Amino acid sequence: MSGNPSDQDTSNHCLAPSTAHPVVSVVMANFRGEAQLAAAMTSVLAQTEQRLELIVCDDASDDDSVKIARRIAETDPRVHVIASTRNEGPAATRNKGLDSARGEWISVVDSDDLIHPDRLARLITAAKSAGADLAADDLVYFGAMPEPQGRTLLQSMKLAAPMMLDPADYLRSNDGKSSLPAFGYLKPVIRRCALADQRYDTQLRIGEDHDLVMRLLIQGARLLLLPDPLYAYRRHSGSISHRLSVSTVEAMLQAHRHLPPMPDPETRAAAKAVDRHLRRTLRYERLVSDIKARRWLGLMPRLADPTMVARLMESLQDRHRRGTAHPRQDFADLQQPLPFMPPAGEAWRSPPADGAAQIASISARGGCLPANLPNWALWLFDATAGSSTG
Repeated sequence: MSGNPSDQDTSNHCLAPSTAHPVVSVVMANFRGEAQLAAAMTSVLAQTEQRLELIVCDDASDDDSVKIARRIAETDPRVHVIASTRNEGPAATRNKGLDSARGEWISVVDSDDLIHPDRLARLITAAKSAGADLAADDLVYFGAMPEPQGRTLLQSMKLAAPMMLDPADYLRSNDGKSSLPAFGYLKPVIRRCALADQRYDTQLRIGEDHDLVMRLLIQGARLLLLPDPLYAYRRHSGSISHRLSVSTVEAMLQAHRHLPPMPDPETRAAAKAVDRHLRRTLRYERLVSDIKARRWLGLMPRLADPTMVARLMESLQDRHRRGTAHPRQDFADLQQPLPFMPPAGEAWRSPPADGAAQIASISARGGCLPANLPNWALWLFDATAGSSTG
């Protein structure tokens, strides 16, 4: 497959931007991210697709984040810094970046994550070739809370070739029972003309990515899913996406019920399943709130619900698993050979997710680096090196 992300696109009726405009606008929302912000920004600015702008939107951080971002902006004119004086949350902060974006494509990268140098070029090339409006790759988890053996978002799918993700499956991944991965964590590039005036729901502090993409899919946008493990997704105790509460779930349920009309019976059925799951989650969060506040009168009726008791037990078991020490791995445990990365949008020789997960786990625990890894694996090893605290 040939071509590059800047070739004129004839797959839809969107007009190409002026050559004076960047090909891709990267929106990076930040709050108190001084420890990892410079590395995240550097990984964006090191992209092989150099025709980009990086819009760093700071949500009134009280650390040195803005100073760091502005210092980098002084050395690279592609960087723009928007510093808020009032904390408004991730959705409102990202919206400021979207409002300022000039690129043909929009990409959201978190301020504590890292991306492979070829990532944006590959996603855009693959999307154009497939006539897609969004393209997303696999996330490789790393950080101070690593999975026992390493993990990637799409690992359970055993994905080796690109595939289109329809609205029903995207929605079904959020119903609490599906074996599908939680697609709401994906970090897609989005064609700017498909995004149009759509923005993040500012009432959401969790699930805002899922909500925005779901609205785009319902309105006819096409999402291409790629096996490429090129987004290093940092997990740590400060990650907002892992902290549910009564108020956050109430907002998620309200946003779900305000989605546009579903296009087909399968998607409508998936929407009903998600509604049931969110209502169960809300009951559970109210139970947890009652326990913490020792509101015994409200607690007892909820403890009579077997599903709530089962969920409490599952939560306790999960905490125990996280606190359990896991055996140290080395590259002798790595299944060889790892596949080489194919041209953008083409199938891998074998699914790369298992190997990517093991690399992240071994690297975080200080494993040794062999000489025969593919280039994507070498990058991932360096990106995730020494990230574990255990």
